[in-house]
Amino acid sequence: MRLFIAIDIPDTVQQQISRLYCNFHGISWTPPERLHITLAFLGRVQKKKLPDLNRQLDKITFTPFTLCCDRFGSFQSGDVWLGITPEDSITQLHQRIVDALREIDMGFEGRLFKPHITLAYTKKNDEQQIMTVLENRRTFDTLSFTVDHFNLKSSWPRPSGSLHRIEAIYSRHSM
Repeated sequence: MRLFIAIDIPDTVQQQISRLYCNFHGISWTPPERLHITLAFLGRVQKKKLPDLNRQLDKITFTPFTLCCDRFGSFQSGDVWLGITPEDSITQLHQRIVDALREIDMGFEGRLFKPHITLAYTKKNDEQQIMTVLENRRTFDTLSFTVDHFNLKSSWPRPSGSLHRIEAIYSRHSM
């Protein structure tokens, strides 16, 4: 089973983001219901490891925090994203998750953590045009929402794009 740990984007924010989308040759928009912030990508995980993983993630505590989506950017791959600020709270949560995964020798993709919401996949070198279109269609300065939980999600590849399913929700708050 392919797993990742993520913060899902609330419906109201999904709707505002989806208003940015438009027909544009060579671009594949992320469906609004799949918008999320990846905290850790685990890849294929054997079912026998799920109880340990669940116990570790369930131990993580954090204080709820508010995130703002406020800028567009792109990766070298051509993926276009919506950036997140402030990064301190989400980076701390990410680090707690990484520490918990290391305690049980759970492998994960160890890229540099850059909190973002992937909006679109496009051909390399088209991303500047896409960001210009997004800026022109933008009707908000920032989009904000409160994070009070994170999810363990599975990803099931399909021809029309991966299907994501919530496997567990973690919302243990510190006082």
